[in-house]
Amino acid sequence: MADGKSLKEQNAVLIRAAMIGHIVAFAWIAAEPLHLLSMNGPALVARLEAAAVPGTAAFGLIVVASLLLLGLINPNWRDRIMHWRWHDPLPGCRAFTSVGPHSSHVDMELLEAQYGPLPLAGKEQNKLFYRIYREFRDDVGVLDAHGRYLAARDIGLITALVVVPLPVLAWWASGNGKHALVYGVVLFLLYMLCAVAAKNYSWRMVQHVLALASSKA
Repeated sequence: MADGKSLKEQNAVLIRAAMIGHIVAFAWIAAEPLHLLSMNGPALVARLEAAAVPGTAAFGLIVVASLLLLGLINPNWRDRIMHWRWHDPLPGCRAFTSVGPHSSHVDMELLEAQYGPLPLAGKEQNKLFYRIYREFRDDVGVLDAHGRYLAARDIGLITALVVVPLPVLAWWASGNGKHALVYGVVLFLLYMLCAVAAKNYSWRMVQHVLALASSKA
């Protein structure tokens, strides 16, 4: 890649922003909502900016917390949680039976001519797709879809992991069960939106890779 950064490194800012958002939301529900409301705009922005400055204690805690949360779940469970499928959750496992055939810009006959009989088993499909993906992974369209997928997936996974404990802690801290319940519902809806976005971006990435492969001279 041109800037020498991996997609995960480029998405780190979005992950940290999501963590700050969770911290602010939790503080709003559990700690001092009236105090936050009373703060003027510049003061609130300054406090959030201070938390996002590299080298500060707050920034370090955010980085460590995001790393721990993302490392708590193994890849198989992560993909199940974000793709809502138990077996072969990644779209690469359906690249040649669902994604490609349902994409008008993918020529399945040319793919079969180039790569031989296309597999039907999910794991074998994913293996072949990954081999094709490596050839086109630096394409701008593939990078864009892949980067967006990783961002939506990681933010969604973090949200899924806090969707129960944070509302419970907010209820314990504030004593307001109604606000904690609404907070939990909002977190769950955010996770659902991230999961849908991640599924769509990953599907789009597979489509784009297959389209490039089938149009190769």
